[in-house]
Amino acid sequence: MEEERELTFSDILRIFKRRKWTFLIIFLLTIFLTAFYLFFVATPTYEAKQVIEYKSSSSQPSVSLGSMSSAANLLGISQPSDSGLTTEIERMKADWVLANVVKELNLVEKANENKGLIATLRGTEVTERDLIDSLKEGINIQNVQDTNMIEISYQSSDPTMAASVVSLVYSYYTDYAENLYFEDSQSYLNQVETLFEDVSQQYDQINKEVLDFQTKNKLLASSSTSSQTFDSLISYYSETYMNILKLDADKNQLEIRKQAIENNIFKLSPETKEFILTNTEKDTPVKDIKSKLVSDRIELETLKLNSPSSPKIGALEAEITVLENELENNLEAIFSNDLNFLASIDMGTFNEYTGIITQLQLFDVTKQVYENMLQVIDDEISKSSPILYEYFLLKQQQTILQARYNTLLSALEQERMKASLYDNKFKVITSAYIPENPVSPNTTLTLAIGGVLAIFLGILGVFVKEANDKTVKDLYEFESLFGVPDIILDDSNDAEKIVNYVYKKDFKKFGLLFLGNFSVAQNLSQRIYNILNTVKPNKTEYFTSKENEDYKEKFEKFEKFKNTNEAFIMFDNFNNGDYILYRDDLEKIIIFIEEKTTNLEDIKEIFKKEKDPTVVYVKK
Repeated sequence: MEEERELTFSDILRIFKRRKWTFLIIFLLTIFLTAFYLFFVATPTYEAKQVIEYKSSSSQPSVSLGSMSSAANLLGISQPSDSGLTTEIERMKADWVLANVVKELNLVEKANENKGLIATLRGTEVTERDLIDSLKEGINIQNVQDTNMIEISYQSSDPTMAASVVSLVYSYYTDYAENLYFEDSQSYLNQVETLFEDVSQQYDQINKEVLDFQTKNKLLASSSTSSQTFDSLISYYSETYMNILKLDADKNQLEIRKQAIENNIFKLSPETKEFILTNTEKDTPVKDIKSKLVSDRIELETLKLNSPSSPKIGALEAEITVLENELENNLEAIFSNDLNFLASIDMGTFNEYTGIITQLQLFDVTKQVYENMLQVIDDEISKSSPILYEYFLLKQQQTILQARYNTLLSALEQERMKASLYDNKFKVITSAYIPENPVSPNTTLTLAIGGVLAIFLGILGVFVKEANDKTVKDLYEFESLFGVPDIILDDSNDAEKIVNYVYKKDFKKFGLLFLGNFSVAQNLSQRIYNILNTVKPNKTEYFTSKENEDYKEKFEKFEKFKNTNEAFIMFDNFNNGDYILYRDDLEKIIIFIEEKTTNLEDIKEIFKKEKDPTVVYVKK
């Protein structure tokens, strides 16, 4: 008798047929709750957007000190830099911007007036800092992929509030960016103007000194070839001097890059260097040796475990020792020189680094040549004439100050022009507008999810109820578990089949054991008795088991049953003491299984006690 079996597709269909109302109730209830939440509970969220285009740089001229590396190096001034797109996005979330948005929309007052119950009970007060942090998290500012477009968006249950926040964030950002620009520009102008004033005074002074020297030494009218040569030497000296300044600026940039490479790679610990060296994608002797070492050690440990007497163990140990020494020597050779290490892990950076070193050395050579040429000119003039040499020194200072003067004057003019032509870095493509339709909850999607969830919960409910129902569900289940019943009754009133079965078998004494509803048992037993009494008037006695019957009456009834030729007794419970008392005197026990009422465990229990009962299956 099979107690457990795998569910087939037909079994599942029968389960759903039996539990169709369970499935439908859960399904419809879930759909109802989803719709109720969607239309009566969920707060609609609206999203306002504004699209702006980044113009890469301001439209004003950008030529100034920053583009003249030699002059910048000479004067020690850094020009305001043009910030990038990422920086501008972060500036849009600056505290100053968001604080002004909070103030203009009176968000602090509104938040404290509409506090939740828990916040009210706790006495929590919403502060401006809280709202700034909330806005910072809620505002979404992102770059549209592969474009210079930026999308500013904000979600709120109030569509007007959402549009206002987006619009005000951009508006206050433009004020903030403009203020920052003019602060930086003014700071830069102050530095340049201070230097320009000082250089201008020096330049005026040297011009006066040169003019006085020319007048005093009668050099104004000189137009000789020697004078022209002198002027060309002065010009060459000035050009060479400016080249030296430019070389120093370029050298500084290369030194910065060289130092960055050295800090990132050369100053690593030996353990980190070894890790990088052995884990780089590039094949190296060290990597190969370590790979071989790992393989040999695994093989050695495996041999020691499985074949401890194998002669190969000694050979492997010797090979491992050699490999360890070779690895140590290779690491020492590489780590002894930083360039060897760099070449081993990153040939591109190695080439860049060696190129920088070569260029720095060339710069030193070039600078030395320039400085020697300046010295040659200096010596040449000093030998020719003490007066001309003194004049040369004055002209030299005049040329240098003139270069500084012109540079600073150009820087002032360019920066003032930029300030006068200042333009916002962004152009509005799509202005913020009040959204008409909420972005969440998504009605279609939520209903679809609710439908899927309803189906899932309906199926789950069906199987949970089926699993918790321990009664006989239908005839198919009973037959699959216990076999085909002897008699099948279409309803509980169909007593004729039982009577026909008893009459045909000619049972004189038999028992009716009902594993089901007591009222059904009484009704069916009474009908059986009535029919038998009709067939055999006053020949068949009908006995009923009573659980709480007096012992004297109980045994008197039992003796009467034994001495009666034809009789039957009805038991409503197989654990009834009367069932044990009468069982041995019964020719047959007829067990009634009531559909959707009888417990499966009771059926299994009675089948263990009764070897050959007559099984009657009562449908509902």
